[in-house]
Amino acid sequence: MLEGLRQLGFAQVMATPHMRPGLFDNSAESLRHAYIEMERGIDPKRALPERALSSEHYFDDVVFSRILAGQALPYPEGHAILLEFYDSDFPFSVDHRLADVIRKGMTPVIAHPERYKPVAKDPEILERLLDLGAAALLDIGALVGKYGRVATRTAEELLERGLYRAACSDAHHPKDIRDVERGLEWIHRHYGEEEVTELLSTGPRALLGGLS
Repeated sequence: MLEGLRQLGFAQVMATPHMRPGLFDNSAESLRHAYIEMERGIDPKRALPERALSSEHYFDDVVFSRILAGQALPYPEGHAILLEFYDSDFPFSVDHRLADVIRKGMTPVIAHPERYKPVAKDPEILERLLDLGAAALLDIGALVGKYGRVATRTAEELLERGLYRAACSDAHHPKDIRDVERGLEWIHRHYGEEEVTELLSTGPRALLGGLS
């Protein structure tokens, strides 16, 4: 995956393995250990993208408690944290919980909103969360049908509304790199090189550096 992303022009890659109790029972400590082991297996002479570790946090009660307790894995420097929600609905208390995360000094980054059914039905739901101080992260493969027609249509609408702060590969396997390539080509074809730079470079760097 790293080699494929390098060939597409990625200079830095953020590893965001899942933290989802009951499905991916990872803790911050176990993920740090796995990341160190991975790095030990990489030849330092290889021309690969720079790497760093974070996590995609499933925003349930357990993980929310970890976030507040400082037991999560926000992006390096701690300015933002990646959150994943239920596919079918958002927690009833999502507004208050996002406010709690913001009070901890972190921007909540909403992973792949185009794949959530409530957002597909009503994009205004996402706009409201962004108004609270969250940021939206596009899974670029959604633009080329990786998750079906509804996700593609929703991604196109959210992009047209300018709701995405950044985009990501969301690559889980080497075969996903082809979808990343096609997604990059789609953005370039419809919005131009400037939008590619904004979503894949400027936006991510802004999130990592801390948004006002």
